[in-house]
Amino acid sequence: DATRVPRERLVLHWKDGSGVPSEIAEEISSRVGTISVQMDPLTAARTSWEGLAISKQWKCVVQLTIGAELSTEDMVASVSTLSKAIGENKGSITIVDPSAEQLGLCYAACMKTDRPDGLYTTVVCTRSNEALGLVYSSKESIIAALQCGRGVYYSRSRNGLWRKGDTSGHYQTLHRIDADCDGDALRVTVTQNGDDVKAFCHLHTLTCWGEPRGLRHLEGTLAQRLVDAPAGSYTKRLFDDEKLLREKLVEEAQELSEAESKQHVAEELADVLYFAMVRAAKAGVSIDDAVSELDKRARKVTRRKGDSKAFRIKAGEEILGKTG
Repeated sequence: DATRVPRERLVLHWKDGSGVPSEIAEEISSRVGTISVQMDPLTAARTSWEGLAISKQWKCVVQLTIGAELSTEDMVASVSTLSKAIGENKGSITIVDPSAEQLGLCYAACMKTDRPDGLYTTVVCTRSNEALGLVYSSKESIIAALQCGRGVYYSRSRNGLWRKGDTSGHYQTLHRIDADCDGDALRVTVTQNGDDVKAFCHLHTLTCWGEPRGLRHLEGTLAQRLVDAPAGSYTKRLFDDEKLLREKLVEEAQELSEAESKQHVAEELADVLYFAMVRAAKAGVSIDDAVSELDKRARKVTRRKGDSKAFRIKAGEEILGKTG
């Protein structure tokens, strides 16, 4: 039922490249937040952006289809022209089934740089938006990253492509590439991997600003305890005793629910996070996995009622009764 879906979550796909007729545009715009228009790149480059969008209340997505007769050079030129015509935060371009080379070149065509070497300043981040380090990208490195699904950058010292991890073993899984608001810097989102240590920096730390703090530091400590815990480690005890870990999770959650002062809530939240992350580490679940799940849920259109579950409450009370 479309009436239950918020306007900003609805997309109208219009296959006629001429755009939505003006006589129905205003009525549609009151119900739909985004219009998707399908056309070939050459037609798109000659089309007025205002003519496509029609209503200023819309965001517009131009969906480009690639024909066999279209050269890569013509497609890149068309994307470049179209990207300049799109107003800030008013629309975007999608390409149907491009090759990694086509997609990379088109992406670079929407970027700009004032560097004499033509490189793009690039911030490498985790899926939690934590900065791992500052590097540089070229058209070729963007294409290479898309081709192999890994973090690939341009090394100024080597004067060539740098595929992170080929030498150190600290490779990266690529998740996405984003341009900033001005189109002159990139953000590359990755998962940092490594058999010995998950390090982006050549000094064997996760970030180029030293060891992480907070939850990320705790995650690293738990991973270490899982494979090599010192004698008397409480974390090791929790890993080995499922019943104790389950009881502590329930106990600390109850204490958090009953905390009243700001300081007390912060203390109990820290306890819950610790025990929850012990459970996650034992199951091989990372902070980034949880972040990905949260992002996925944010895209849902409908939600469950979210009422409490009586059988879970009863089970929790039984655990608290035994441990109390």
